[in-house]
Amino acid sequence: MNKITLAFLTLLPVAAFAQQVDPCLAKGTPQEMNACAKEADQKAQEKLDTVYKALLKQIPAQDQEGIPYVATKKQLRIAQKEWSKFVEQDCKTVSIYNKGSILKDIEYFSCTRLHAEQRTSDLERFLSRRSKAKS
Repeated sequence: MNKITLAFLTLLPVAAFAQQVDPCLAKGTPQEMNACAKEADQKAQEKLDTVYKALLKQIPAQDQEGIPYVATKKQLRIAQKEWSKFVEQDCKTVSIYNKGSILKDIEYFSCTRLHAEQRTSDLERFLSRRSKAKS
């Protein structure tokens, strides 16, 4: 087997893994990859915002039956702001690490998207527990 074939076969699993991590890496040009990553991130951010607002809306405005809803809502807002700051710093680190790479923007948007998807999942669990508790 020649060296080129061997190198190609060695990189094949890496390419397959990269596409699982971020489907936008399968796009053609860097511009298409960037546009895809940015759009995927925007969708994830919009879903997160929708779930976050739904959770805030579901928490009563006044304390009831000894449950400190006012403090819970306040803490949720603080947690969301701090989470946003963390994500910005974390993904900025990824961006700095990829400085000079054509994948810099793709990696940044992938980072923010993955964080948003995880946070959305966490808030959805909180939301579903609240729904079950009301039933």
